[in-house]
Amino acid sequence: MRRLLIVLAILVGILALADRGAAVVAGNSTATQIKIHEGLREDPEVRFRGFPFLTQAVRGKFRSVDITARDVVRGGLTIDRIDAHLEGVEVDLGDALEGRVTAVPVRDGEATVRITYGDLQSFLASKPGNIRLVTRAGQVFVVSSFGIPGIGAVDVEGTPKVSIAGRTIRVTVSNVRTADGRGGLTGALATQAATRASFTIPLGDLPFGITAASATLTDTALVVEATAEGIVVDVSR
Repeated sequence: MRRLLIVLAILVGILALADRGAAVVAGNSTATQIKIHEGLREDPEVRFRGFPFLTQAVRGKFRSVDITARDVVRGGLTIDRIDAHLEGVEVDLGDALEGRVTAVPVRDGEATVRITYGDLQSFLASKPGNIRLVTRAGQVFVVSSFGIPGIGAVDVEGTPKVSIAGRTIRVTVSNVRTADGRGGLTGALATQAATRASFTIPLGDLPFGITAASATLTDTALVVEATAEGIVVDVSR
C-alpha cells in the first residue's frame, strides 16, 4: 500500500508539472500576440492561474490571468510597468495561439500602472515652465520657473493634487510659494504660478481594456490604480 501511495504521489506530481508546463507555453505564446495587438516594445509576462490549466484551456474559460507589461508608450509618455490581474477571461486558446482572436471578454479585473519620476520628467521636459517633481521628507512638490515683476524668473513650488479625467491624469498645483523663501508672490501671482505649474498627462488607450480609476504620487513614482469590469478587449487591430 505504501509503495502504491508513493507511485500515485509521483504520478500526481508529474501531471501537475505537465499542466504547469502547458500553462507556461501558452503564456509565452499569448504574450507574443499581446505584444503585436497592443503595440508593446517587448513581450509581456502572461501567467495563467488556477489548476488544472488544461481543463480551463479546453473550456476556453480561464479563472484568472496575470499580465505584466514594461516600457509601455502612450501619448509620448513611457509607462514603467503595468501589472494587470484579469478574472473570468474567455478565449479559445487554439485561436489565441494562432492569432485568430478578435475580441476577449473579461468579467472583471484590476491593474496598477507605474510611471517613474524619471520618465515623467522626460515627458514634462517638452512643457513650458521647466516643471519638475521634487520629493522632500516623504512629500512631493511641483517646482517650476515663474517670472515675478521686479525680481525676475525664480523657482516656485506648490502642493500637487492628482485626479482622473477620462483618459487623462490632471495634476493641479496649489499653495504656491517661492522655493527659496524670498516671497514676492501676491494672491494674483500665486494663482498664475499655480496655473502655470499644473499639467495633464495623457494615458490614451491603456492595454488590456483597463480604465484608470485613481492616482497617487508616491516617493518614487506616479501610481495609477485601474479597473476592468464587463469589458471586451479588442485585439483585432
